[in-house]
Amino acid sequence: MPQTLHLKGLGPAGALLAIRAAQRGYSVVAYDPAVDLNRATPFPGTYGVFSTQIPAWADALFTPPAPLEVVAGLPTTRRTLGFEYRMLDQAAVVKALRESNVRVVAEYVPDGHPAVDCTGAPRTDAALWQLAVGWFFSDRDAPRPQPVFMDWTGAEAQDQHAAPSFCYIQRTSEGWLYEETILATHCPADPAEQQKVLDVLRNRLAERIARMGLDPESVSREEQVSIPMGTRRRHKERKFGAAAGFINPATGYSLGHALEAADDVLDGRRLGGNLAYVLRQVGGELIARADGATLQDFFGHFFALDTERQLAYLSGRDGLAVARTMWALREGTGLSHEFLQPLFRRPWQVMRAVWARR
Repeated sequence: MPQTLHLKGLGPAGALLAIRAAQRGYSVVAYDPAVDLNRATPFPGTYGVFSTQIPAWADALFTPPAPLEVVAGLPTTRRTLGFEYRMLDQAAVVKALRESNVRVVAEYVPDGHPAVDCTGAPRTDAALWQLAVGWFFSDRDAPRPQPVFMDWTGAEAQDQHAAPSFCYIQRTSEGWLYEETILATHCPADPAEQQKVLDVLRNRLAERIARMGLDPESVSREEQVSIPMGTRRRHKERKFGAAAGFINPATGYSLGHALEAADDVLDGRRLGGNLAYVLRQVGGELIARADGATLQDFFGHFFALDTERQLAYLSGRDGLAVARTMWALREGTGLSHEFLQPLFRRPWQVMRAVWARR
């Protein structure tokens, strides 16, 4: 008899763990009332991963790799990054789940079989939040030669009704996605309060695409993103994905970490990365406290680092490598850069906020 894996939550991280478990011979039962494998896109939102994080077993679940550009700095500089990016192909995920005979049921009933919690991060007022509004355009309406990871153009002049934001541009199965994104901000978990911020982002996106010469009447669909960052569930059950704190509290990414950790979880190994998690918590807090000009300039320095250091901070689990990246940054910014000033002016406030999300 094959060993059975019980999962609570079949979002992207849970689905990837289910697929990997099935590949390794497990019988998988997933509990999620929101997932219907008769739909081609079972998850809301779009998900991207750095190519370096995708193991061979998951290669077919992602679109072909694409180079990335970034626009940052004062004055702004356009760079092509030294790593590539791939989008999760939801249709391929559904196909893999069906072929793996993953059984999806609506309700979890404890029957003596412990389940791995893949239900996502807690949504609390203490969290840092990544908020975004994205619009989809067809290839005809928005031809674009290359995806853009971050475009901070104009951040220094944005209104003060919400935190600074950048534009993220990616090719998806629906066409081109243009998404105005707040990387990290303090915000209540209340949906009504978050909607006020999302409305500001929608207005900024409309202004940005108008400057690019795109027609808002050509938008085929809107995507709204609300990610609680830096929180994790505290119960004693096994956890995976955002529930286990996989979300990078300075970038909002978690799917790459899930890909890298799937075999460790199935083998019962403990997951490291606590130092990296804490250092990124500090980085996320500094991002949330910075204004647009500060962030635009800071990311100009960040993306001037070598590729290895960039990836160590954006995706790696090695805390010492994260620390080395943060130390290397000071060569470009100096210790007097406005981004770092909360550490000197209000260190107790920074650490208290990080502690609240521990």
